[in-house]
This record gives sequence, structure tokens and C-alpha cells, in this order.
Amino acid sequence: MLQRTLALLVSSSLILTACQSLPVGKSQAEQPRDSQKLYLRAEQFLPQNLAPLVKNDKLTANWLDEGSRFWFVQQHGHGHRFVLVDPSKNTQSAAFDHQKIANVLRAEGLTEVSAARLPFKQITLSGSRLAFTIEQTQWSCTLPAYTCDHQVHAQADEPQQGASDDGQWQVVVENHNLILVNKHSGERTVLTRDGTEKRPYAATHPNPARSFKAGTDYQREGVSLTWSKDSRYLITYQLDRSGTDLYTLVQSDHEASLRPKAVRYYYPSAGQETLPQANLVLVDIDKKKAIKLDAPPVMQTYYGSALWGWWQDNGRYVYHDRRRGNRQYFMREVDPHTAQVRALVEERDDKYIDPWVQTYWALPELDAFIWSSQRSGYQHLYLYQASNGALLNPITQGEMTIRVIRGVDTERKQLYFEASGREPDRDPYFRHLYRINLDGSDLTLLTPEAAEHDTRLSPDFNYVIDTYSTASLAPVTVLRDSRTGKVVREIQRADISALQATGWRPPQSFEVLAADGKTSLYGLMYLPSHFDPNKRYPVIDDIYTGPHNFFTPKSFNTYSRQANALAELGFVVIKMDGRGTNKRGRAFHEYSFKNLGGGVDDHVAAIRQLAQRHAFMDSDRVGIFGFSAGGYDTAHALFKYPDFFKVGVAASGNHDFRVDKAGWNEIWMGYPVTPEWDEQSNLTWAKHLQGKLLLAHGELDTNVHPAATMQLVSALIKADKQFDLMIYPNMGHVLDEHPHFVRLRWDYFLRHLKGIEPIKH
Repeated sequence: MLQRTLALLVSSSLILTACQSLPVGKSQAEQPRDSQKLYLRAEQFLPQNLAPLVKNDKLTANWLDEGSRFWFVQQHGHGHRFVLVDPSKNTQSAAFDHQKIANVLRAEGLTEVSAARLPFKQITLSGSRLAFTIEQTQWSCTLPAYTCDHQVHAQADEPQQGASDDGQWQVVVENHNLILVNKHSGERTVLTRDGTEKRPYAATHPNPARSFKAGTDYQREGVSLTWSKDSRYLITYQLDRSGTDLYTLVQSDHEASLRPKAVRYYYPSAGQETLPQANLVLVDIDKKKAIKLDAPPVMQTYYGSALWGWWQDNGRYVYHDRRRGNRQYFMREVDPHTAQVRALVEERDDKYIDPWVQTYWALPELDAFIWSSQRSGYQHLYLYQASNGALLNPITQGEMTIRVIRGVDTERKQLYFEASGREPDRDPYFRHLYRINLDGSDLTLLTPEAAEHDTRLSPDFNYVIDTYSTASLAPVTVLRDSRTGKVVREIQRADISALQATGWRPPQSFEVLAADGKTSLYGLMYLPSHFDPNKRYPVIDDIYTGPHNFFTPKSFNTYSRQANALAELGFVVIKMDGRGTNKRGRAFHEYSFKNLGGGVDDHVAAIRQLAQRHAFMDSDRVGIFGFSAGGYDTAHALFKYPDFFKVGVAASGNHDFRVDKAGWNEIWMGYPVTPEWDEQSNLTWAKHLQGKLLLAHGELDTNVHPAATMQLVSALIKADKQFDLMIYPNMGHVLDEHPHFVRLRWDYFLRHLKGIEPIKH
């Protein structure tokens, strides 16, 4: 039975199962010689081969002092140069004489240094002084004389864990308890005595992936200790993990021996009755005392610290706190002088509060803070009084989604932010920069081009650096006046000539309607460089419907996607975002609530519409692939639409949400567990498989446990279904760019969608 239904693939040339190839319209004459050419061509279009062909698509500004001058590194020829921009003079020039610096360095024995390739690190440019580091040597040069001094610096010691900023104190954890150590006298003060394995102090749960990668034994405990800036107080917690089960991974192949090695670790999985709970603790150094704060415990939903917060300049500690079920969310503040905790703001929703978009921005000069909320149906910003928590006013309103705050000018009481969806007749995901007064008046668009804008403000708020592009428009970086948005000067344009020389073509943008027949959706269509509109091409859907974001590229970096190489094999590859993904407002977003499997509905509707428009798309030969949540989507698509999707490759999929992390799954599926959890599980749908399915998972996946795939394997076997499986020893979650898996995916689609027998590797 097992041999008939399941084949464990050990190389991409051994995908030989009981499955028969699907009927396709392609002649079987297209065999090894043609497939070898296809593979050689496709390899040129892999992300790691295309990315070096694009120059100056990004700009990282290094601001001088508190003004508007900045320098940046620009690729130039086969090297790079350092460029200084002075907006007040509207000038752009070399930051220094590269040749003179190279001459100085060569005279000091660095003979391989050239003016085009200065191996600088940790650069400081201020007035007439240029400082930089080469390996362990610190250089300081006076300009324009170009006289340089240098000295070797010993590598700085790593700061001691739990040490205060002033170097006087250290809090250590011993036998799960806190001990205060005076670094000068060595005096030790026991702060707590009730810590245990199940209720330890300051405990974090490190991700085992780091240990696997480093080849070291897994350290199950980390520490979470956060000092105030004056070194007077420390915030930590006591973690109650008594109801949390341990997960186990087995490393079959390692250097220590041939015996498999098991690693056990804490992993809060979705749907379980209890999650780890952190009760906050304040350490007062003057009193040498640990104080348990009167505040609701904070739940830990993944690896790392249970506490997400920081000390503010006003000497108070603020932290995010979401309640189980994700329908209630707080921003809280700790006053260390009184050991009191108060809620600054509370959010409620009958479905979920999305923690991925909650933003808090303190404005102590104004006794205020900014808070983000989707309470109006869109992501907006609100101004609150810090002293009493009163809502002062909405700052932004309307049908747009606030994406990021870029700066707050407290003197002018103005806010700069990027948002999408407000400008008509363009892709609603495009980000634009706006300025608005904190009272909500005088909203001003500063970046009008119909493109994706990535902006940065000068420290004095007078200028904006704006890099904008689309999927087909190469990046342009300009300097703008922050008052008017007017372009002061163009700083650089990306050079894509080498990319174009390969025959690469940018993907085509498209707009279709969702399965509801009325909601507009947006995506990209990747075509092979040798595209012939008179041919018919199989279609492959690159799917990921995770509700925490959207996933179709909006800027020019589409060349960094696997879709380019896959299209080059003779496929039309589709990437799009359907209902249920993020950044389009709550009504659009909530489609996925308790309906994570519904994301595929819009993909089917989109491909059918595109096939009606384009005769070159063969809707009878449709494949699909995805990774992580996209792995779930892929398998679910084959099960839910067995007559539409013929072939699927699902990697690292969270096929039942109860095996996966609590922090992600419970947001979108709710808590406690309801019948929808079973209805959306791929284990429930496995019996409907008809097409070709390749499942893949890393044996050491610490993000989505490989049990998620193996449980689906079990369900498929029980349903007497035929499929393929690849388990990768010593691999973690991210299989998507592993060379072996990339080729395996190519093989699978070529064989089952085009009827081409792949070359043996």
C-alpha cells in the first residue's frame, strides 16, 4: 500500500511514482536536448543571477549633523564612489577625492586598494574630517590636505548580558531566579526565590534554528532584561509556561555521530488551552528589590521574549499587550517611580485587532502620542493626550491605508506619513508621501507620480529623498522640497542595461475582478523572454494569501523573484493578491477571517478572466506553487478545485493551523477553536486530491513543524491518494530558494504540465 501511494524523493531525477503524466497537448519530441536548453536559459534568470545586473536601484542616505546635507554610496563602473549632496546649494559632487585617499592608503601598505573600490566600513564624514575603518584599523583624515592618521583598535568585547548602561550593575539569572550583582564590589543580592523550571524569571524561548545553523547545542533558555536609560530600573517578567508542551525535532544527519539527535523546545502552538503567560516584574536598583507589577499577564505566542516594549525618554516603560483571541489590544505604560501600570489606549473589535499594523509614536514635547487604528474601516492615525489618555482628534481620515510614519515635526506640529489607496486611477497599493497637521488639517500630497514611493526625511524636515518605481519603471531617486513636493534635483537613476541585455522583460500588470464579480484585484503576469503570442502556454500561479500583508511586488525589484526563471521554462506565471490579504481596508481584509482557505477562490476567478483575454494562456493546464502559508494554499487549491489546478508544489505548508504558531494563526482563525478550524484544515480536504501534488518540508523547520506536512501525508494515504514527497535533512523553513528544491520544482512542472522529461542532473 505504502509503495503504491507514496514515493520519498531523494533527488530531482527520481520523481518516479505510480502517478501517470497528465495528458498535455505538447509533443513528446520535446525531450532532453530541448529541456537542457530550457534549464540553461532559466538558470540565467534566477534571482541571484539577475540582481547583480541592476545598479543604483537603492539609496541609503547618511545625514550630516542635524541639517539636510547627506552622503551616499553609488555604484560606478565596476566599483563605487561616495557622493555628497548639499540641498541648500543644490549641488551633488564627490564627497572627497577618491584617488588621493587611495594614494594615502597604498603608501601605508594597502597596495590592493583602488580609487574605484575603497574598502571602507563605519564611515563618518563631518566638515573637514573623514573617518573610516578598514578591518581593525581606524583611519582619520583631514580634508582637503588628505593627511591621515591611523591606529589599530582591538575588537570590542560583547556587552555582558544583563549589564546596565553605566556598567555598575548586572542582573543575572541563576536557577530561574534573579540576582543583582554590583560590578565594582562583587556584592550579590538575591532578588527572587520562587523561580522554577515551569515558572522562570526573564526566560525567553530561543529559536533552535540558530543552533542548527551554527552546529552548536541548543540553549533552551535566553533572558529578557531591559534597563532604563539611567540604569536605575530594569523591566523583566516571570513566565508561567506550566501548560505549554514541548515540540521535538529530529536531526537525522549531523557530524557528531550517525545516531539521530533530538532537540526539544518550547513552542506555543495555536488552539492549545493555555499559552505561556508573562507577569511583569520591575527591579528597583536603589531598593535592591524586585516588584511584581499589578498588570494582566502578557501572552507569549512565538519564540523570543514575551514582552514587546521599550523605555522612553521620559523614563517610563511602554509595551504592547494583546489579549487571547486578539479582539482586545492595549498599549500600556509603567511608571517605575510608583510601580504603577496604566493603559494608555485600548482597541476592541468583534473579529480581530491586527497586531502587525499597531503603531505607537510618543510626542513628549506635546504631552501626546500617536496611535494607529482600523476602527473606521481603514488604517488611520489618532492623536491622544499622554497625561490622561484622552483622544484629542483623528489625524487622518478617508479611504486610504496608512503604511508608515516617516517623521513628526513637533515645532510645526506636522506629520509626514506614507499611505496607499487615496489617489484615484492607479494601483491602490502604491505608497505616496503626505504631510498633514496634527489636528488633521491641510493634507498635502508630496509624491504625485503613479508609482511606489520609498521616502526619507532630512533631520531638519526641509527635504525628502524619494525613490520611486513600478514593476516596469526602473527606480528613480529624487530630492524634493518637503513643503511643496517639488523636485529639487534628480539624484540618480537605476542602470538596468545589463539586465535588459539578457532579454529579461518586466512582468505585465493586470486588473481583474474577484470571485464576487465586483471587487478589483491587481497582479503581475510573468512571460518568458522568448514569448510568442501565437503559442499556448501552461499557467502557474505563485500563491501566498497570508492575511498579515500583501505579496505582489509594486516596485521594480520583480527581477528578484523565482517567477522569472520559471516563466523562462515556457510558462505564464501569475502573482496576485486576492481578498483577505492586507492593506486594502477592513472589509477587504476580513474575507480571510476564519476563511484562510477562501483565498484561492479569487485566484481561480482571475486566471479564468485572464485566459479569456489572452489566447496564449492555456487554462486547461494550470499549476500552482507556494511556500509556508502558500504551501497550505497550494494543497488547498488542488483539493478545493481539482478540475482546475492540475499540478501543485507545496513547500513548508501549515496544513492544519493547530500544529503552527499561536501568534499568527489565532489572529485570523480566532480563539477558542471553532468548527471553522476543521473546515479549513487541509487534512479535511485531502480526500479530494486528483492532480499531481509534490509536498516538501525541511526536517529542521522550526517555524512550521514538519509534522504539519507529515499529518497531511497520513491523511492522503488514508484516502488512498497518490502524491510525491521530499523531506530535506538539515533544512529549515525556507526551502523556496534552495537550489535542489528550485530544480525539483522545475522538473515537476515540466513533466506534468508540459510533458517534457527533465534532464538528469
